[in-house]
Amino acid sequence: MSNDINHPWLQPLWRRVLIVAICAAIALWDISRGDFGWALIFGGMAAYGIYIFFIAWNKNETAEKPDEDADPK
Repeated sequence: MSNDINHPWLQPLWRRVLIVAICAAIALWDISRGDFGWALIFGGMAAYGIYIFFIAWNKNETAEKPDEDADPK
């Protein structure tokens, strides 16, 4: 599993917003159903996503990184 938050797939803003929105929606759904343990987990994921994708996000690092696995020719 890759832990690369600067992966090019995450560069479009709508994908980062969607990830955070889904986690927050699941947390709210769990709160409404009384599952506070799951709500805490997904709420934490949403909070972490907000921090990583919007506060600590470095847009310059995501721009055209060379592929490290590519065969140089």
